[in-house]
Amino acid sequence: MATTMTPLQPGTEAAAQACAFAIFGSDIPPVDPEDYDGSWRATLHVIAEEWVGEGRVERHAARTATAINDLLNTQKLFGEGSPEARTAGTALTPLIDKCRIYGITTDDLRRHGAQLHTS
Repeated sequence: MATTMTPLQPGTEAAAQACAFAIFGSDIPPVDPEDYDGSWRATLHVIAEEWVGEGRVERHAARTATAINDLLNTQKLFGEGSPEARTAGTALTPLIDKCRIYGITTDDLRRHGAQLHTS
């Protein structure tokens, strides 16, 4: 028997909760009960503020900058198309995706030491 999935409806609690898990994964910081009014939609900004306040966004930028430099060094050592470079590139993809979510820019990554070329 096949089950059908009902798509999430925009503006609902289910959609807001799914959004929180898509953005933050299972690593959602604890939310102070005074900041939670029973609505995931109203609480998303509180979670984001907690992450910024805890330095998670800055640490992610630094971790991503390090991974970028590791990839560049691997490419120099083994060649751009090498299996080692492809593995390093694959490991970098989720970090870059999360940078997009957090709004981390190329300039932010450079500030954290990423050896990115300017155009």
